[in-house]
Amino acid sequence: MNFDQKIMIIQGYLDQGDLEAINNISSFLEDENPHVIYIAIDALGRLPVSETIEFLLISLTVRPSEEVRYAALEALWGYTGDKVFDAAVARLNDNSELVRISAIEVLSEMRDTKAKKHLIEALSDTDDIVRREAAEGLGKLGDSSLIPILQEFLQKEVSSAAKVGFYFGLYLLGARFQLKSLLNLLEDPCYQVRIAVANSLGDLFDEENEKQIKKSLNTALTKETTLAARSALKSVIEELCSNED
Repeated sequence: MNFDQKIMIIQGYLDQGDLEAINNISSFLEDENPHVIYIAIDALGRLPVSETIEFLLISLTVRPSEEVRYAALEALWGYTGDKVFDAAVARLNDNSELVRISAIEVLSEMRDTKAKKHLIEALSDTDDIVRREAAEGLGKLGDSSLIPILQEFLQKEVSSAAKVGFYFGLYLLGARFQLKSLLNLLEDPCYQVRIAVANSLGDLFDEENEKQIKKSLNTALTKETTLAARSALKSVIEELCSNED
C-alpha cells in the first residue's frame, strides 16, 4: 500500500466517524512513514471528542518523535480535564520549542486558571515565540491581576517577536493603551513580526478599535514589500471586512 492509498483510507475512516473509525485510524499510528502518522493524528483530532481518542493522543505526547508529540498536542485542542492539562504541562519542558509552543496553546485554549503558574514560568523560556505564546495565553485567562506581571517581564523583553504576545495579552487584560504599541510593530524590520502582528490584530478586532486597526493594516499594506507579509495583511483585512457583512 503506497502513501496516497493510506491517506485515502484514513480519509474514508474519518468520514465514517464512529468507534470503528477510531480503531482503524489508530492502526496507522505505527506506520513506517512519519507523514502517515501525522495524518492519522490529525484525523483523530478532527473526530468528535471521545475518551478513547483522548487516551490515544495523550499517549502520543511522550513519543520519541518531536513531530508526533507536536501533532498530538495540536490534536488535543478542544479537549479539557486534568489528564489533558497534565499532559500539556509535562511538555512545557520539552527539548523542542515547537512542542512547548503547542503545549502552551493547549493550556491557553483550556482557559484553566491552574495554568497561570505554568504560563508565567514560560515567560522566561529561551525561545522568543514560546514567550510570546505564554504572554498571549495569560491574556486569555482574563485575570487583570496578571497585568503587573506581564509588564514586569515586558520591561526585560528584547525580542519584538515576543513583545507581540505581551502587547496582545496586556490588551486582553484591559491595558488598552498597549494597542498602539502593537500597531507600531507593523513597522518592525522583521517580516515575521509584522505577520504575527497582523494575525494578532485579527483576533483583537472589535467595535471599539475597528477604525484604528483597519487604518493601520491598510497603511502597512501600502508599505509592505514581502510577499508573505502582504498575503497576511490582505487576509486579515479581508476577514475583518467580511465580518461586517
